[in-house]
Amino acid sequence: MQESYLDKEKGYFSNIRKDIISFIGTSKDQTILEIGAGTGATLLELKNKGVAKIIMGFDIVDVNQNKEKFDSFIIGNIEQDNVPFELDFFDSILLPDVLEHLVEPQKTIQKLIPHLKKGGHFYISLPNIRNFEVFYKIFIKGSFEYTDEGIFDKTHIRFFCKKDMLKLITLFPELEVQKIESNLKHLSSMKSTLNKITLGVFEPFLSTQYFLKVRRN
Repeated sequence: MQESYLDKEKGYFSNIRKDIISFIGTSKDQTILEIGAGTGATLLELKNKGVAKIIMGFDIVDVNQNKEKFDSFIIGNIEQDNVPFELDFFDSILLPDVLEHLVEPQKTIQKLIPHLKKGGHFYISLPNIRNFEVFYKIFIKGSFEYTDEGIFDKTHIRFFCKKDMLKLITLFPELEVQKIESNLKHLSSMKSTLNKITLGVFEPFLSTQYFLKVRRN
């Protein structure tokens, strides 16, 4: 699996996820783990903002050249490897565009739950396969051609609509979705403007991603 990521552009792993940072909010001094951390740019930004005090990363690809800046940074396969973290330890665990790359995403969530404090949160982002561009590509152009990134990323093996995202979380009685919102709320674009004008009626078709805030009870 690791080899399939080696052809990706460096920017794929090094973007600061400002949308995720905005979604997390301003609660300070958290202990945060990010799965799929890449170069760790998002974690470092969270620490710079004071949102995080302790930052730990985990990724299948070794592209982080500054591991000394992290309290822990592990290279491994989250589906196959043991999770070497303390129990009830993290205030927040980030899964930004990760679950769609996994063979059995529910098993990874189950593996991570014991390491999240009670009252802590998962912050998850997932691509929305119901987006109108998917309809256009498949039903108009007649193609499911994969791309290097985006909804048709060639490393995606699971696909979700909004209902599927919510259904995934309901598999775990100890988890509760506190908030789900479209990526349109984090954009200033024609799509986000159209979504506001139409009072969100077309949100499922305009959204490329959804963000979930999930609490461990």
